[in-house]
Amino acid sequence: MFQQVLNPAHNLALTALLSILPFVVLLALLAWLRTSVWVATLIGSAATLRLALTVWRMPPGVGLQSYLFGGLTGAWAIDWITFWGVVIFNALNATGLFEVFKNWLVARATPDIRVQTILLAWSLGALLEG
Repeated sequence: MFQQVLNPAHNLALTALLSILPFVVLLALLAWLRTSVWVATLIGSAATLRLALTVWRMPPGVGLQSYLFGGLTGAWAIDWITFWGVVIFNALNATGLFEVFKNWLVARATPDIRVQTILLAWSLGALLEG
């Protein structure tokens, strides 16, 4: 069984910097190099796997299995949310309630862009939490 080393660099600050390296790679690919999301995600996850294998000395079999299971778990969660969003949308359309809901939402929406921004940020945060 693999026993993870908690401080492989024998320096807490250096270990922390090494552990955020895949996140920095992902942000750099998305923000500065304008790489597409799926390519940046693959490269960022490959950087994570490489660090696990080299710095944390994870066995390759365990590392690849964790990589696969983590990717499938993430894909399942995203697909589950998307599937039920489509089901709810189709149910509202089939019953004719989507137009009622849309009109209700538009009638009660605030014209204040600041409030709209807060609501959008809250909704995206809830989606990420889900």
